[in-house]
Amino acid sequence: MRAVETVLRRHAEDGDRPLVEVTAGDGTTAVHSYRAVTRAARALGDRLAARVAGGETPSVGVLCGDSAEAVVAELALLALRMTACPVPPGASARTAAALLADVSAVLADSRGLALLASWADHPVLPAGCPVVPVDLARLTARAGGAYRLPDDDRDWICKLLPASGPPGTRVGIRAHAVAARLDALRAELPAGAFARCAVTLPLADLAHQVAATALTLADAGCLLLPPAGLPGAALPGWTAAVRPTALAVTPPGAVALIGAARTARREGRPVPAALFGTPGVPVLWCGTEVPHRLLRECEGLGLPVYAGYGLAETTGAVAWNTPAARRSGTVGRPLSHVRAEIAADGELLVGGAGLALPPAPDGAGGAADGPLRTGVRAVIDADGFLHLVRPERARRRPGQPLTPEIGRLLYSLVRSLRADRVVAYDGTADGSLDQLAAGARANGTGHVVGHVPDAHRAARAQARLTEAGLAPWAEVRHAGLHDLARASAPVDLALLDCRPDLTLPALTALEGRMRPGTIVLALGSAPAGPYLDRVRDGADYLSMPLPVGAGAEVSIRLTPAAAVPRPAPRPVPGPATPTPQSSGE
Repeated sequence: MRAVETVLRRHAEDGDRPLVEVTAGDGTTAVHSYRAVTRAARALGDRLAARVAGGETPSVGVLCGDSAEAVVAELALLALRMTACPVPPGASARTAAALLADVSAVLADSRGLALLASWADHPVLPAGCPVVPVDLARLTARAGGAYRLPDDDRDWICKLLPASGPPGTRVGIRAHAVAARLDALRAELPAGAFARCAVTLPLADLAHQVAATALTLADAGCLLLPPAGLPGAALPGWTAAVRPTALAVTPPGAVALIGAARTARREGRPVPAALFGTPGVPVLWCGTEVPHRLLRECEGLGLPVYAGYGLAETTGAVAWNTPAARRSGTVGRPLSHVRAEIAADGELLVGGAGLALPPAPDGAGGAADGPLRTGVRAVIDADGFLHLVRPERARRRPGQPLTPEIGRLLYSLVRSLRADRVVAYDGTADGSLDQLAAGARANGTGHVVGHVPDAHRAARAQARLTEAGLAPWAEVRHAGLHDLARASAPVDLALLDCRPDLTLPALTALEGRMRPGTIVLALGSAPAGPYLDRVRDGADYLSMPLPVGAGAEVSIRLTPAAAVPRPAPRPVPGPATPTPQSSGE
């Protein structure tokens, strides 16, 4: 990580250059300089070195939120040449225990200390593992000197990150692999592209652990942290205030930016100034998978978003669209440090300097054995752009559910629960909403609200409900994830039928509207990875898979989320209807 360390040696004592800006809920901003953060990192490193037994490369857990303290912890471990084991946001006690099974110590900010306290009944740390608090103000007050980095260029496993496989599995990220990736990305970016990087993804996520934070440091830049719990709809207001030069775009963020850009155009205001407080558009990059439909809408509004593809096993991005070479519908060209090829069966194989290593028994990382099989089918076109080949979802007749069995399951759940309030998210415009509404009509009570991010699908679904005579029992809203947090409470039944990476955020958004006994049904390929880890850890849910259709996970909420008054049932006049046929009509 030569570029990063060069900047740190040059600016560590610069008290005027901001390294972290934190916006509070009231809009005020706390600015932490390079001098303050690096001196705090020096003080933390001194405390940590005194607590950790000697060893070739000790591994240290990191339990920090999106805070200046997270940056302090990262810089302390960099200077000590120790291995960071960050715990991702939303991890359960079981996943945290697996990730921290062999750490020598844990660094925790206020959020991390609160998590450890909440896991008191489910110990996550090895016996005798010390916890070292990270508090920027206290560390700065106790700083004994300037930040120091070793004068060497050795390679080591600098991070152990969650793998893309089962929860709790890890891969070792080599310092030289991060450096190779950093050099490849910087060669494709304008100078100073990450001078002011807006943090719209958790700092513990892969994108920041191997890219965005390092790119910001390499540009001698500043990380911009938003207010805690910033809703997607408020994103453009915050970015206009902090004036970023780089911004990770997520699906909810894309929806918010599209809406704000349309408003600015109607009002005759320049879009960049209205959304970002700058004369030009910052580097907008995909922090997670964003549907091509949203990317096209952004493009049409003058907001090009650079999509890419990568895994923890490849130290992040394999390919990336860049300002100099971008093709819509692709994930860009493979980066210069990556060897990408297509196997005979169409699978993408990846090799090169960026491959991560599976941890060896001694914790040092095992040897990479040939190219990585990504499990993804892809095509490389004549110009070198990488196209991911995604299997099409089976076509269904309008109103037909995924399978007749799932149609009967949805109808039966509403009938048996006599559910007064039902919330459905995303894929509910393809027939499942009809089944929920039919159950409410048969009960003579209840109301179903479908949240569908796509405006055209939302309109079609509402028209179909009206045509079927189900409109009194259901409505469809063109709404995104952030709207789930405003659903009428308490929710009796929640249906999640969306992309895998949106299922856990959807659940999290709804949890404040649930009650003990709320049933959550996740359909198809959606219930996977972190979502299953959340509902199956036994703390807040009782959960099990159901072998219907392409698979489903049914979860019962066990604990109260908040004091939510129970409204009287909502009767709707009209005759009851018989159980629908197995065809799902």
